[in-house]
Amino acid sequence: PPAGPSKKRSQPEDDVDMAGNDTATAKDGGASGLCAPAFRRGRTAGNGNAAPTTLGGMQNSDEFGLNFPLPWEEKRGSGASTACIVKLYDQDVDALRVCDTVEILGILCMHAEMANLCPSSGEVLGEDARSPSHSLVPRLHAISIRKLPFFHPLLPFTPDWLSEARLAAPYQANLSAPGAHAAARSAAVAQLARGLGGDMLATEYVLMMLASRSFAKHGDKPLGAWSLNLARWPQGVDVSSFGQAVSELVPRAVLLPLNTQSLNTQKWRPVKDYQANRLVAGQLQLAHGTVLILDETGLAEGQVTAPGVKSLTAVGTLVTDHHLACDFAAYDVKIPVELSCILVSNGKSIVKLVDTVVPVQFEAPPAQGESCPLGAARFLLGMITRSTKVLNIPEAVAAQISDDFAKIREMLQEVPSELCHTWMALARASCFSHGEDELTLERWNSVMQLEKQRLGRCKLQGVL
Repeated sequence: PPAGPSKKRSQPEDDVDMAGNDTATAKDGGASGLCAPAFRRGRTAGNGNAAPTTLGGMQNSDEFGLNFPLPWEEKRGSGASTACIVKLYDQDVDALRVCDTVEILGILCMHAEMANLCPSSGEVLGEDARSPSHSLVPRLHAISIRKLPFFHPLLPFTPDWLSEARLAAPYQANLSAPGAHAAARSAAVAQLARGLGGDMLATEYVLMMLASRSFAKHGDKPLGAWSLNLARWPQGVDVSSFGQAVSELVPRAVLLPLNTQSLNTQKWRPVKDYQANRLVAGQLQLAHGTVLILDETGLAEGQVTAPGVKSLTAVGTLVTDHHLACDFAAYDVKIPVELSCILVSNGKSIVKLVDTVVPVQFEAPPAQGESCPLGAARFLLGMITRSTKVLNIPEAVAAQISDDFAKIREMLQEVPSELCHTWMALARASCFSHGEDELTLERWNSVMQLEKQRLGRCKLQGVL
């Protein structure tokens, strides 16, 4: 007998909403920049086959581009990064947000009639930026979605599954041998010191930054997250060596120049394009857990335009408030995002209210490459940042912290009251990097020695 009509709902091609709604929900992986790449020196890829034609004023796919947050990611045909439109169903429709990192299991859909392998003619299906060619941007029908915050390739598991008990097993296998934990930490210190000219004080603070993670909130303020300004960077020393040293230890590190020209001309924050109904990516749109290094050493006198002022404001909002400001024309939508922000400057950073300022003192020129095998150091940092557990602080140590903070405020009137929150973040990162779950007086005193050296440098060089 003839087969009856299929009851399966068809999936029309025009139901793709690449920007989500006005609450900045990312319904399409290709338009939301879900994952940030590893560190690369910034260069803008040229678009050799851009077509000048538009359809009724609408940009076509070539003109719009692949909408990656970082412009040098757009290398068409080289396979460096692939944009993808992901079609979501049922409860997954509103599951994703901008800056999420996700793993998707789905069915790849290719329509030959939408491939558009010929040169742009202005009359071919797929010219509309909202429905790019399938050969350029494949479609994926999602069956299963896993969110992977602070994704690390050595621990590719969800937070719900990766409990403290399950984390203990790989720790025992990799770092439980006598001296293994200390050796892993020493390898990380040696690697960072190469990029910081042998400055061990700055090295310790950068390591604590890489080991930090927000573990709770006090009101709207995330506890455990802080920002770092490496001030007094030597003139003529390239920051890329430091960026390369960091990128050898973490899976995602991005170096962005922060100067008058970049503020005026580059896309820093996402902007809603109402005509194309999608969110145009900005280079601050990075995955949670990315180490963002902002290079201010190229700052010079110049006029910052109105868009440049908005870009600088967006940078400040990200660094100090830990929110990504998305421009929706009449208003901004602020999305919580957790990045490790390091600002490198010749003087004090132009971003106000940075939590910690460390004037650097180079003892030797920075070097690139690996100082020693870094596998254990990478695993150690991955273990620390995958956990959001709270540091145990005994009452005696808490009383000592209170006394030390009162003494510092008496000695240095410039010290802000928020410094105590930063101290807690530093103590947590220092303890976990040494394999300790409880803050002892010995560990607290070592953190205070670092703080006294840092504050002494700041006072001497006038950057408090």
